[in-house]
Formats: sequence, structure tokens, C-alpha cells
Amino acid sequence: MSPVVTAALRRITRRGTPLAAWGWGLAVLTLVATAAVFGVTLEAGHEQVRRAARQRLVIGEAVLRAAVERYGYLPGVLALDTEVRGLLGNLDAPAGIAAVNAKLEAIAEASDVAAIYLLDRDGLTRSASNWDQPLSFVGTSYAYRPYFTEAVATGASRYFGIGTTTNRPGLFIGKAVPARDGGFAGVVVVKIDLEGLQREWRQAGEHVLVSDAAGVVFLASEPAWKYRPFRPLTQVDTARIQAARQYGDSDLRPLLSEWIDGGTIELPCGDGTMSGIVERAAMPDLGWTLWYVAETDATLRQALLASLAAGIACLAFAFALAAASQRRQRLRSEQAMRLTLERRVAERTSDLSTANARLRGEIAERERATAALRATQDELIHAGRLAALGQISTAINHEINQPLAALRTFLSSSSVFLERGDTATVGRNLKRMTEVTQRIAEIIRHLKVFARKTGPEHWEPVRLDAAAAAALDLLAARIRVEAVQVTCAIPPEATVRAEPVRLEQVILNLMVNALDAMRDAPERRLDLTAMREAASCWRLCVADSGSGISEEHMPHVFDPFFTTKAAGEGLGLGLSLSSLIVRDFGGSLAAANGARGAVLTLVLPAAEA
Repeated sequence: MSPVVTAALRRITRRGTPLAAWGWGLAVLTLVATAAVFGVTLEAGHEQVRRAARQRLVIGEAVLRAAVERYGYLPGVLALDTEVRGLLGNLDAPAGIAAVNAKLEAIAEASDVAAIYLLDRDGLTRSASNWDQPLSFVGTSYAYRPYFTEAVATGASRYFGIGTTTNRPGLFIGKAVPARDGGFAGVVVVKIDLEGLQREWRQAGEHVLVSDAAGVVFLASEPAWKYRPFRPLTQVDTARIQAARQYGDSDLRPLLSEWIDGGTIELPCGDGTMSGIVERAAMPDLGWTLWYVAETDATLRQALLASLAAGIACLAFAFALAAASQRRQRLRSEQAMRLTLERRVAERTSDLSTANARLRGEIAERERATAALRATQDELIHAGRLAALGQISTAINHEINQPLAALRTFLSSSSVFLERGDTATVGRNLKRMTEVTQRIAEIIRHLKVFARKTGPEHWEPVRLDAAAAAALDLLAARIRVEAVQVTCAIPPEATVRAEPVRLEQVILNLMVNALDAMRDAPERRLDLTAMREAASCWRLCVADSGSGISEEHMPHVFDPFFTTKAAGEGLGLGLSLSSLIVRDFGGSLAAANGARGAVLTLVLPAAEA
């Protein structure tokens, strides 16, 4: 309640004011307050209705445009079709007419349009999707229809009207078919039925209208509004619409008796009228205007209720002033209760602050524990990598000793050849010694990179074939000694996001397990294959020809310290650490039995994902 009304009520209720004056003053102030609240509430409600109407208008325009543009491409595609252009080049070919009829019928049925038909240069229908129906367009001339004349003049047309043959409304989209001589050979027309859009508006309880450039409503949620202009039409527009039979035999009576400024209109609805706030959106590319009418009856009822509540509040406030002493007593009681409540709130706030501090301490402790766990995991992964190097150290030692022995042989022979003056042979030996030293350097580089301690900060796009090749280099000596046949079918585009050394560690662990499983197998085959998994992952499979994994061991293959090898041959951490590393990469590691032996499947996110 405003301060002015409050002050006036205080003056009226002072001691000594006559009862009659008090009553008249209270009545006047109540009326003023009621009228003011009614006006403010009604305006606020109207503004809220306008905002909602504008929002619905945006949605309605998007839906209408989607319904129109959904088939906008179809006439242009058909205008370039060789069979359509061939028929227009030879209008008397029965086989061509039958082929185009069948094509148009199939396209109309598949795209759910009302009709598709082909007009020649004179506007005569030569082929149509409804060629075999009672109301077929074939043989009918539509040269007078605007969608034909506009397509001839501009190359394309859009026109809403009632069909002269079927008497059904629709949107006609025309496209001129170019002729070989540079002109036009005919026009392809697609008729779209928009009646379903009106049913959706009606079922949703929305009041929507669409009018053409002349102001004639041709789409509406209420059937009684269709084919009627908002205002009386000019003689030119009336003659044009009737000549083209755009809206059939509609009498084109005005929809509104008068236009109400301020964005409010009254429309006929049933036996009465419906008034509401109207918002509109122009669609100049189509020559249409979309109207949305929001009813204001609920806003009026809300304003009346608010004004009634304001009047009752004025009366209640006046009687409250008359009982000032009781109110003061109540205020003192409420103040005491408020102080008590504030004290209790302060106590609860202190308890809550203590609990929050304790919770923050627990969170910090958990973060420290998580960091320590992560550090321990990193150390364990690095230790597993060093253990893998230890397992293959004998083979690597043999891989390095062989080049060293060859190097010693070349040095000894070079000294002899040098004494003999055979410089050509010495030069060849020096070249071979250079190749041997490069081979030793490459092996040592692989070892240094593999033994390096890394972490998530080194993640980068990694090619699966490069990681597999690096692991195969470290196991080359063992593969050669054990006569293992290796098949690597990894596409060069298979790239994942990971840490290179850890990914190499995982692949090395899988290969070592596969080689161990094939130690006593009569046939030793190691197959590495990679394929695309869905749209954002790569799947790498490592398959061996060993004895496979027994069913009782399958649930435990990724458990820490689980191993089926003899004592001293492994700690059972390889697959467990590999699974941990793969989970850090956002992937998964699974074990199964294949056609010959075990298959370990590694799934990792693709680099581009």
C-alpha cells in the first residue's frame, strides 16, 4: 500500500474525527487504491502476455519455415532430372510419359507431399504423381495460375492457394526446367499440404494466423478465420485473387469489424468473439505475415482479483489502525520471538561453520591421499616398466652383443686389409661398422625412452602402429629366437590420445604375455590388428596361438599379483598395471579366448575425439 494512502488512513482514524467522515474517506481511499491496483496489475499482465506471445511467435515462425523449406529443394532437383527434361523434349513419347509418371508417383509417396506434376511451355500438365487417380492433373492447363507465370518469369515461384482440380488448399512450389536452347522447356510444381500444421496449432490451444501480402488469412488454427482478409480488400486485389482462383469460391469477407490500436484485436470465435493481444512477424521472403493472438481473459480476471484483494487490504488496514494498542502488543511479542529466533540462528550458524571447517579438513586430507595414491600408482607403473625391461634384458643383451662381435671382426679385418693397402675393402668395412653402431644406438635409444619416467602431462596423439613397432623392436631378439610369426595389421591412420611410453608399456606387456603363453605351443603366431570402434575409439587386438585362458582364471587375469607362471618368472602385475594405465587414458582392456588362443583387446579414445 502506498505511503499516501497510509497517511490518509492515519489522519482519518485520529481521535475526534466524525464517524461519517471516517466512513466516506475510507470508501474514497478504497476505491482509489482498488483502481490503481487494477490498472497496474492489468498492464503488468498484458506485458507478460506480450512477452509470451513474442516467444511463441518466434517458435511458430521457425516451425512454419521448417515446414515450407522441407521440400524447397525438390522442384530444383526434378528440374535437372534427365527423364523429366527428356519428356519435355519429346512430349508425344508414351514410354517417357509413363516413366515420369511412375517417378513422380514414387517421389510423392516417399516424401509425403500432396502432388508433383510437370507443365509444358503452355502450362498444360503432361505428367503427374496422381496420373491414375480420378482427379488427375494430367491434361489440365494451369497457365493462368500465378505459380506458373512467376516461374516462367523468374525461374522459381511459391504460391499458396486452393487447388482448382482437387479443391484442396496447399503451397505450390514451382521451378522452371531449362531448355537446351537457353530458354525454358516447362515447369515442375510440388504441392505441399500444410493442414497438419493447423491441426497442431489447434490441438495445442494456440491462436495462430498466417496472411498473404494482401492481408488474406490462408492458414489459421480456427477454420472460421481462413480465406478472410483482416480489412476490406481493394478492387485490384479482389480481381487478382478471383482471376487466379487463389482461394476458390471464398467470399473474402473482412475478418475484423474494426482495427483496435495497441496490438489488440477481436476475432469471431464460435457464436461469439475472442479478444486478445496480437503479435506479428513479417516474412518478407515469402510475402507472408505470421500472427499470434494471446487471450487476455485470464489477465483481466487476475487484475480484478488483485484489485479486490487491494480493497480488502485497505479495509483491513483501516481496522488495524483502530486497534493500534493490540498491534503494538503483538509487535512487542513478535520482536521478542525474532530475537529468540536470531539467537538460535546464530547458534546454528556457529555449529554449521564448525562442521564446514571439519568438512574442508576432510576434503583436504582426501585430496592429499588421492595425490599420494596417484604418485604410488605412477611409481608402480614405472617399476613395472623396469621389470619388463629386466625380463627381456637377456634378449636385448644378445641383440647388442651380436653387433659388438661383428664390430670387433670388422676392426680386426680392417687392420689386416689396411696393412695390405686394400683401401676399398677397408672403406666397405668402415661403412658396415657405421651401420652396426647405428643399430646399437637405436637399441639403446629405445631402452632409454622406455625406461623414462612419464606422466599425464606428456599425453599427445600417438600412432598405434608406431607404438607397436617400438615394442616389437624391444622383443625382436626373442621373437627371432623363438621363431614366432608376427602379423601386424594396424592402419597408419589409427591414432589415439595417450602417453607414448605408457602405451608402449601396455603393448609390450600384452606381447610378453602372448610370447610366454606360446612357449610350448607347436605353432607360434602373434597377430596385432586394429579397427575403428564406433566413431570415437580404436580397438587393438593382440592374439596368440597358445592354450588360451582357462574359465576359472578368466575373472582374475587383471587382479594384482595373480599369475599362472612358475615362481620367479613374474609377479602378476603386468596386466593389472596395463589395465590401470588404460583406464587413465579413458579406455578399457578386456581378455577373451579366440579361435587359437587368448585375445587381449585394448580400446582407446581416438585422437580427434
